[in-house]
Amino acid sequence: MNCKLGKLEIPADQPFLNCKLGREKYAEVLKAIITTYEKGFVLAIDGKWGTGKTTFVEMWKAYLELDNFQTLYFNAWENDFISDPLVGLLGELTKINSSKRTKDLASSMINTAGRIVLKAVPAMFKGVIKKYAGEEVVEILRDCAEEGSSMLEKEIDNYESQKGSLLEFRKELEKFVDEVCEKKPLIFIIDELDRCNPHYAVKVLERIKHLFNIPNIIFVLSIDKEQLSNSIRGYYGSDLINANEYLKRFIDIEYALPDPDVEKFCSYLYDYYGFEAYEKARGTKEMEESILTIANTLFMHKNLSLRQIEKIFAHIRLSLNMYKHNQVIYAELICLLTYLRICESDCYVKITHESYTIQELTDQLESIIPKQILQIKKKYESSPSRQFHFTIALLLRCYTFKYENSDENDKLLTRDPSQPNLVINFNVKTINKELLSSALEWTSQRNIAVPLHYFTQRINLLENFAIYNIE
Repeated sequence: MNCKLGKLEIPADQPFLNCKLGREKYAEVLKAIITTYEKGFVLAIDGKWGTGKTTFVEMWKAYLELDNFQTLYFNAWENDFISDPLVGLLGELTKINSSKRTKDLASSMINTAGRIVLKAVPAMFKGVIKKYAGEEVVEILRDCAEEGSSMLEKEIDNYESQKGSLLEFRKELEKFVDEVCEKKPLIFIIDELDRCNPHYAVKVLERIKHLFNIPNIIFVLSIDKEQLSNSIRGYYGSDLINANEYLKRFIDIEYALPDPDVEKFCSYLYDYYGFEAYEKARGTKEMEESILTIANTLFMHKNLSLRQIEKIFAHIRLSLNMYKHNQVIYAELICLLTYLRICESDCYVKITHESYTIQELTDQLESIIPKQILQIKKKYESSPSRQFHFTIALLLRCYTFKYENSDENDKLLTRDPSQPNLVINFNVKTINKELLSSALEWTSQRNIAVPLHYFTQRINLLENFAIYNIE
């Protein structure tokens, strides 16, 4: 059984063959952009953490290579242990060497880069002050002035030397890229920049801007712009920094990667983690509809990342292994509770410890479940809204369940002489009162309830496995 998603295979001849999110059309758009604007620029592909940016840019890289683009991929987060990102960027460039001429050009480029200072010089006069600590003030001032003047002259000479080395480096770099790319720009993808430590992230941006600003390189930054902005504010130690304006100095074109198709991804995970085989082994056939109705609707409205969705499905599948063949499984309730455990942990802990009153639990559920989900359209008898109301009813039944035939089990409903049906004896705002009353009465008549810890014990992985023989 799979416990997490493996790395997706990317066939060289059909890079998007295994894409489950229909993103090849975005690859075509981005290719049109770099084809239209072939001169050097910086393109940012913006998307939230966990939305599949890395997989997308890896597919796009292979997609471009089919059209004979020379591409490079640099994972900044995996390389932020390097003192200066210039080392890593040059290291990637040297990977495309092939002929004797390109090797010579690469060597010349690296030698030129070596003359550019990679580390900041010590602050002016720091060594002078240390040298003369404890001597007369007059002597200190005099000697500092003399040595400071000498150091300043050296720094001016060093500045002129650096300027010359920078211009020479760009010329050597341009020659090298022209040689290896054959009239097409080099596409240099930098991924995970937003996950680096702030100092390294800013240094990467500065190196791109000041050293690699030549006509035949297009840099592609795969980023979560919001997180990168936080890194920039952290680097400068102030929330007052306008990070968006700061990034405009480095980024020429921004492209927001559209949100993934949640339904397609949930269906893929249902197959990947073997839910169907599990249900077949149990001899049941309703789990798919129960889980996917809750998952598709809730995860889409809550804007969960792909990584969060994957984690929820993996955990549901793992907890199912703790149910024996003859034990009841309410898949929709398990899905909702697992979501609460992973994404609303404070609420889940209070539920497991029975810290809420019924009114408090209802209020909490109404604050968590988007009101759009709970809006009922009467002509749709099998709408997701109805499924959610019955799942909430089941949760409330199990939360208040004590033991069979207990007088405490009917405290959710009361008989109003003026009403033909039982009514709930707590208040609701966005939940449909009539539908919830009907769902609670339905579950009561069929004795569809067990103590809630029956589910939470398994969701918390506190039971022994009872794994089926699944082919």
